[in-house]
Amino acid sequence: MSNSQNMLEALQHQDLVQADKYFEAALASDSQEELLDLADYLESIGFFPQAKRIYEKLAPLYPESYISLAAIASDDGELEEAFAYLEEIEPDSPLYPAALLAKADLYQMEGLPDVAREKLAAAAQLTEEPLVTFGLAEIDLELGNFSQAIQEYASLDNRSVYQQTGVSTYQRIGLCYASLGKFEAAIEFLEKAIELEYDDRAVYELASLLCEQEEYQKASLYFKQLDTISPDFEGYEYGYALSLHAEHKTEAALAIAKQGLDKNPFDTRLLLLASQLSYELHDEKAAEAYLLQAAENADDIEEAALRLTTLYLEQERYDEVLAFEGQDVDNVLTRWNLARAYQALENLDRAAEAYDGLARDLQENPEFLESYTYLLRELGRFEEAKVQAQKYLKLVPDDGGMQDVLDSL
Repeated sequence: MSNSQNMLEALQHQDLVQADKYFEAALASDSQEELLDLADYLESIGFFPQAKRIYEKLAPLYPESYISLAAIASDDGELEEAFAYLEEIEPDSPLYPAALLAKADLYQMEGLPDVAREKLAAAAQLTEEPLVTFGLAEIDLELGNFSQAIQEYASLDNRSVYQQTGVSTYQRIGLCYASLGKFEAAIEFLEKAIELEYDDRAVYELASLLCEQEEYQKASLYFKQLDTISPDFEGYEYGYALSLHAEHKTEAALAIAKQGLDKNPFDTRLLLLASQLSYELHDEKAAEAYLLQAAENADDIEEAALRLTTLYLEQERYDEVLAFEGQDVDNVLTRWNLARAYQALENLDRAAEAYDGLARDLQENPEFLESYTYLLRELGRFEEAKVQAQKYLKLVPDDGGMQDVLDSL
């Protein structure tokens, strides 16, 4: 057996010391073809330093070794070294398109998709390799060049690309059309992608798009397919619950939301939705519990704070509403809830201070203007009450009761 074969046998027996001895012997005496095969195998099992030594020895005679060396350097985070290896391949070399592809990958790693696209476009001028066109389409999708990406994806054979990459060009075209706001075309291509090959990502995107287009019954069918075939798929429960809720299947929607929370108890969107659904099912205790959990775990508590203070106001738990005053809450409706809590507790000075601060933001809200008018009248601020009453009547001109209040002022 050759030294290369002996090394492989030593590796199978996990005898690294003996394997290293055979490697040195192989490097000194084995044929170039045997060394290339050995380098390919060593690279495939992660023995990069040994593979690199072989490639460096053979690169002057076998330029494809430079591409392998670039890949190893890239894996080690040595991008400059990787570029240097690729520069060894001249433009007149038949390997030049492959070198351009490798450079495109490196520029992608550096966060330079525009430059990566330039390299792929140059490669596309030199070869009709479908994967080059596919790479161009992928970058155009990333860059937001959706119309261009559609043309590139459409020039490819979907089945062949799927077999090589696991990506459906129909699914990608659907995404591009959705991004262009052409939703009917997007739905058509996503449905075609699923008909040809089940793909959980395509099913999710189609179901989500149908939900956004308010085609809730169809959306629920696809979400159910995902729930049945790919229940471990991340994040589909929120859209599924929304679709079921839109179909007035509130209990089923809550069950799906709970299913999602079993996977991710800290999903704020699901917590807020579960709270809303529980409230609609008259389970205010559960609704509050979900909101408290959302407020505890969310980076931004604004929505949870608004809903909690609204719930507490309905339940006349005014002190618990005011507990949010010390928190950094900017939502004007939450601040209005605080003002109403002060008003309910007959702390009119604090209520008026809060209302005064909200007057500019809520001057188009008739309910606010109505409450503000009555508060100002109660405080004896009649001229200001008159102004707010007039604003209210511009929005609700047929309110005879407010007209009587204005006349009395």
